[in-house]
Amino acid sequence: MPHDRIRHAEPWLTKLLSFSPIVGVFGHRQVGKTTLISKLSKDYVTLDLRADLMRVEADPTAFLNDATKFPFAIDEAQLAPDLFPALKEQVRRNRRPGQFLLSGSVRFTSRKAIRESLTGRIVHLELLPLSQSEMDRRPLRGSLFDAMRGNWNFLEKGPAGDGALRVSRYLATGGLPGACFVRSAALRAQRFESQLETILDRDLRLVLATRLPYSTLRNVLVSLAVNQGEPLDLTSLARRTRVSTPTLRGLLSAFESIFLIRVLRTIGNEKRPVVFLEDQGEASHLAGRPLDALSELTRFLFAQIRVPLSLADEGPGAEIAQYRTRGGAHVPLVVRQKARILGLIPILESTPGRQAMASALSFQRAYRDAKVLFIHPGHQNQVLSRSLAVASVLSFS
Repeated sequence: MPHDRIRHAEPWLTKLLSFSPIVGVFGHRQVGKTTLISKLSKDYVTLDLRADLMRVEADPTAFLNDATKFPFAIDEAQLAPDLFPALKEQVRRNRRPGQFLLSGSVRFTSRKAIRESLTGRIVHLELLPLSQSEMDRRPLRGSLFDAMRGNWNFLEKGPAGDGALRVSRYLATGGLPGACFVRSAALRAQRFESQLETILDRDLRLVLATRLPYSTLRNVLVSLAVNQGEPLDLTSLARRTRVSTPTLRGLLSAFESIFLIRVLRTIGNEKRPVVFLEDQGEASHLAGRPLDALSELTRFLFAQIRVPLSLADEGPGAEIAQYRTRGGAHVPLVVRQKARILGLIPILESTPGRQAMASALSFQRAYRDAKVLFIHPGHQNQVLSRSLAVASVLSFS
C-alpha cells in the first residue's frame, strides 16, 4: 500500500521474540501496533472483537491451549485481565521464546493484576509515532549519538530541502499511521477527534475511575498541548480547566499510562517538570493553531529524537529532560545516556543569538563535557568548537 512504512522497530522486535516467551508492544492507539504484530506473528486475534474477548473471558487457559502457531499475537490484551494469570502458568511450564506477542494501548504496569502476573516474564517495546525518517523511507541515522560524542562529521554534507516546510508538515499530520496519511485536513481532524473519544471514553477508564465528562478531559489535553515544553504549573492548569489539583495529578499519571503524554524531568534549579504530547499531529489538532516558531521546532525535535533513543544499541537507558534555571537559561531538550549528555537548542537563524549562547554556556558549566547542538530550519551547518555546533534541522531529522 502507498502509505505503508517499514518501522525502525521491526528488527528490534524480532530480536526480542528470539529470547523471551512473551513480548509486549505498547503505544498510542493507531500508532501501528496491529500492523507490526500481524506482520511478525503466525496467528492473530484482537480482543477489540467481542467474540474473541468472550472466548478469553469464558476460559483463558483453553483459549491459550488452542494456539498452535507461534508467535501467537493477541491485540489489545489489556481488555482481558484474566488472560494474564493463564499466560503466567503457560510460560512457567514452557519457557520457549517467541510464543506470545501481546499489544496494548494501555501500559500493562498500570493495571495491578496484569503487572503482578507478568513480572519477570515479559519484555516489551514501545512503538512510537512515525519519525520523519520513517515517513521518508530512510534508514535510522546515527547523528544523535554522533552529536553526544562530539563527532560532528555528520554535518559535513550540506542538506537539501526546506526545513521550515518539513517541520510544519510533520506537525500538521503527526506520526500516527491511522491519521497522518490522510491528505484532507478535515478528514484528518475527524480521525483525531474519533480516536480521542475512544481513548478518553474507554482506555482511560481502564486505569482511572473518573466521572469527569469527555469535554473536561479534552480541555485538559488542549491546555497541555498549548503549553508543551513549559514548566508544569498545576495551580494554573487547575484554574484554566476547573479541575482540582489532586484530580489533575491522577489524570496526568493516567494520560501517561495510555500514551497520550510524556512528562519530562527538569534539571537545573527550576524543578517543575514539562509535558509533551505523544503525537504532535494530535497535539496540533488539540491546540487548534500553530505555536510560536521556537516551540514548533522544539516539539518537532522531541518527536524525532525519541525513535533512535528507543531502538539503537546506544539508546536504551537514555533520558530526555529539559534544563532550565531561574536566571533564564533554557535548553529545551537534553539527552542523557550514561556519561554522555547533549543539549539541543532550537534557534531561528543560522547563528545562535546571545540568549541561546548564554543558555548553552550555563548548561556546560553545570554539566562538564556536555555537548550542545543549535538546530535551525535553514541550510547552514557549522562547527563552533569541540563541544558546540550548529545544524540544519534537515541534517538532524
